[in-house]
Amino acid sequence: MAQSDDIINGNKEIDSSCKNVIFNGIFPQNVKEKYHLKEVLGQGTFGIVRRCQDEDGNNYALKTILKSKVPDPNVLKREIEIMRQVHHPHIVRLFDVFEDDKNIFLVTELCTGGELYDRVVEKTVSNELFSEYDAARITRNILSAVEFIHSKGVAHRDLKPENFLLEDESDEAAVKIIDFGLSRFHNDKGLMKSRVGTIYYVAPEVLSAPSYTTKCDIWSVGVVTYVLLCGYPPFNAGNERLTYDLVTDGDLKFPSPAWDHISPEAISFIQRLMTRDPDKRPTATEALQDPWLNQEKVQPQGFDKKVTFLPRKYHSTESNEDKQVKYTDTEKQRAFQKFLKRFKNRKESAK
Repeated sequence: MAQSDDIINGNKEIDSSCKNVIFNGIFPQNVKEKYHLKEVLGQGTFGIVRRCQDEDGNNYALKTILKSKVPDPNVLKREIEIMRQVHHPHIVRLFDVFEDDKNIFLVTELCTGGELYDRVVEKTVSNELFSEYDAARITRNILSAVEFIHSKGVAHRDLKPENFLLEDESDEAAVKIIDFGLSRFHNDKGLMKSRVGTIYYVAPEVLSAPSYTTKCDIWSVGVVTYVLLCGYPPFNAGNERLTYDLVTDGDLKFPSPAWDHISPEAISFIQRLMTRDPDKRPTATEALQDPWLNQEKVQPQGFDKKVTFLPRKYHSTESNEDKQVKYTDTEKQRAFQKFLKRFKNRKESAK
């Protein structure tokens, strides 16, 4: 796929013309007049995130975005516009926006449990996965938020474990959607055309069809559920081009040993959400009625570490053959060791 399509990592050249853009003066300038700035929580591509407090001692997350690093100010405007309209228990809430000459400041709900991605990785490393009960609970959280944004005419278009935060560190923590940078209001016919998303989670029609609908988000929820239950995405061929082919082929597999102890109901649920024909895919409302989402609590299953690892958008594994992810024992161990090393380095750099 051509690099200009921006599938799937969203890495664009920075337009120098937007370095000093002012968002029409519609936001107050001095965040310190309302909030006390506390410790830094993390650092991203466009700036830092720190804890802040209001006069009553309530805690929030303060995201500082350097204007000089914003690729397209219109995308940021759209993201802010959407976040101000989507108030839901499973969407991180935007409370305030500030702007000075160099920065945009977003004051959001503070979630202390970290990314869902990191929770999956931690369970993977400790030879544990989510139970079906917990995976179903998380999926219900996600689908309820997706149902809500779809009712508002919004498609997220980048649902993945990295874009969900856990409310706290408990095993029962609520999951909340973040990062509406690729989201958009769709037109009256519900059609969109831009090829955006993250390759492991993007729906086939986003890559290959002339247009697509909010059903693309349903596919992505199916992929996230797949990851929760086995620790790795269903399509990962070792590089973007081959993974692109796997996604567009849509040949969904549930290989041994990872899926040997997963219930038929769970597999059926994922198959429904990842139906290749979007017209036959359920809506979020329909998916929420699936019996698997209302199951009895069961114990988590173990798995084989050598075949279970979760790539981020920058991580690739050994190449495959015949468009199926097949690894030799040596390749499994090498790929997983690279994964563990990357995870360790990521944790150390965050300290």
